[in-house]
Amino acid sequence: MKRKTYLSTQIKHLSEDWLTPCEYLPYIDALLGDIDLDPCSTHDANIEFIKAKKIYTLKEDGLNAEDPWTGTVYLFPPTYGRCSFSQERGTWRWSVTAGMGAKAPSVIWFRRLLKEWKLRNICEALFFTTYAEMMRICPEIWDYPMCFPTDRAKLIHGKNLYQIDPPVHWGYFIYLPKLDYGFQQVDKFVDIFSHLGKVVV
Repeated sequence: MKRKTYLSTQIKHLSEDWLTPCEYLPYIDALLGDIDLDPCSTHDANIEFIKAKKIYTLKEDGLNAEDPWTGTVYLFPPTYGRCSFSQERGTWRWSVTAGMGAKAPSVIWFRRLLKEWKLRNICEALFFTTYAEMMRICPEIWDYPMCFPTDRAKLIHGKNLYQIDPPVHWGYFIYLPKLDYGFQQVDKFVDIFSHLGKVVV
């Protein structure tokens, strides 16, 4: 299923966050096909770009959702805000501001994704981030196939739909493959994303 249009002047986002670059969408399509869940999105962004069957908005806080994440998942976590641990519920929560002990969002969102994948609630997932420090403080990411695009990420501003030119952020993908497909699925990731940048497996 091809997406015919990646940008529109019609949508009006409420989010001040950044969206996945349009240039990456065909690669995401080719790898994942139909996406069951984007746990960190907005309704209009999903309609226009990722087209997941189910989403959680930032207001709904998919990180704190009690229901397990399921199916095929794409996740580009918030580039702003912080995550804090709720002792009462035993879960992490995302918010624009958080108190003492709050953590950077990308690491916490990835660890939730990884947990759901290891429990086999998620069959396959693709994670994108521009948080470079994650490569140091979250070393488990190196256990999984990754792609480092050759060019900087042309992020789209979630509210005004503009792109910084030239782009300033480097981004990278982490792939959690279908376990039942073994190396065959990893090979598919390599074949597709090697056209985008350097792939490490």
